[in-house]
Amino acid sequence: MRSKPALDTASGACLSASSRSLSEGTNSLPFQKPDAIDQHIISILEDNGRATNREVAEAVGVSEGTVRNRIERLIRDDVLRIVGVTNPAKLGLNTAVVISLSAQLAQITEIAEAIAAVESVVYVGYTTGNADIIALAFFPSNDELTDFMTKTLAAIPGIVKAETNIILKPVRSLFPGATVNLVARRNPPVALASSQ
Repeated sequence: MRSKPALDTASGACLSASSRSLSEGTNSLPFQKPDAIDQHIISILEDNGRATNREVAEAVGVSEGTVRNRIERLIRDDVLRIVGVTNPAKLGLNTAVVISLSAQLAQITEIAEAIAAVESVVYVGYTTGNADIIALAFFPSNDELTDFMTKTLAAIPGIVKAETNIILKPVRSLFPGATVNLVARRNPPVALASSQ
């Protein structure tokens, strides 16, 4: 006997028993390396994340169901995320900066986690070379960047050296835009602001 689909109250979506077990971590399917069709689908969605499954299917030369199943698998396998990419300057975040940090290695994890928790920071990663940690951050102006460097970073134990590189003009950007969240946190919608 087949089980009845359950309603996912968070999204209103109907989930079958098999998709529920996948989301709960049981009976997970093995990772499947993306093939040429997957790569073609991904390239189309990189250019237009709002393309319909039908449009993608026509461009790739496969059925709409194939596209739907492959997109679901790519999302499930954490190969693909479909997001809105913002233009930071148009959102008032005029200072983009790459920050290279040298750290005491015994504290590198705590330092990276502390920096990642700062709302203006959209990327943090461990690196090889001259820096131990690289961060990418967006600020409304150089004044906010200065405050970040002299107050926030200066208060984190274990940072030996911080070097900033302000991005004067981006030539190409494929970085998924988390910057809209920065603007929303700085300027909450009127309804939210009045209720807080």
